[in-house]
Amino acid sequence: MTTVTWTIVVGVKQVPDADEVGIDPDTGRLDRASAPAVMNPPDRGALEAALSIKDVVDARVVAMTMGPPMATPVLEEAIAMGCDDAVLITDRAFAGSDTWPTSLTLARAAEQLGADIVLAGEETTDSSTGQVPPGIAAHNGWAQLTYVEAVEPRPEENRLVATRDVEGGHERVAADLPVVVAVAYGEFDPRPAPLHRKLYAENDFEPIEWTAEDLDIKDEVGLDVSPTSVGGMETVQPVERKGEVVETADDLAEQITEVYS
Repeated sequence: MTTVTWTIVVGVKQVPDADEVGIDPDTGRLDRASAPAVMNPPDRGALEAALSIKDVVDARVVAMTMGPPMATPVLEEAIAMGCDDAVLITDRAFAGSDTWPTSLTLARAAEQLGADIVLAGEETTDSSTGQVPPGIAAHNGWAQLTYVEAVEPRPEENRLVATRDVEGGHERVAADLPVVVAVAYGEFDPRPAPLHRKLYAENDFEPIEWTAEDLDIKDEVGLDVSPTSVGGMETVQPVERKGEVVETADDLAEQITEVYS
């Protein structure tokens, strides 16, 4: 292991289980209450990427999430996987924040933690904007690497090299620290949490808690400063599909000919 101390911060989010979430027929919005809360699946890959860096560099890995107190289980899961500490950023002032104040909040938290590297999944399954990791980089004026499929720490250069997915192939990019990394979904296989870490996370671990005032952004978050607006939403009714079973390939060919002739 190379001797150097990096602080690696991983953004994780609690989201409704995509396999269980539905649409409220009256409002046309996601019915979050109907689905169990889970860790955003792409963020699991970001956790594994962070821990893989720690495998070769002396580093402290800290998970952070922005949400209500009930979001603590995703931090416990991160601790069970191997994170050294975790921060819950929670405040009623955050209610209604879109990606702009959310990325600002996480940027200030990363800065306060002294982050050298910030990692997060490329997007969240409940909104899929992909805007938050680049937003963190923009707010702090840090380098950014997106759609990252592999990481190679170079502590002697104070750099992180990443393999990125680009149209038609891949590219390798080196970024000076501090850097924000958006991890491509499905490229990092999360390690299982050992039993002793699970027991510690569930029974003894308590996250650090920060409010908007702690981050000095009380007037810069919430619905009033969120520029995103929804112009409208419509629930599309499924189209009735008809099917017919045929016995032979010739029968199928005949049906196709009738439809397209």
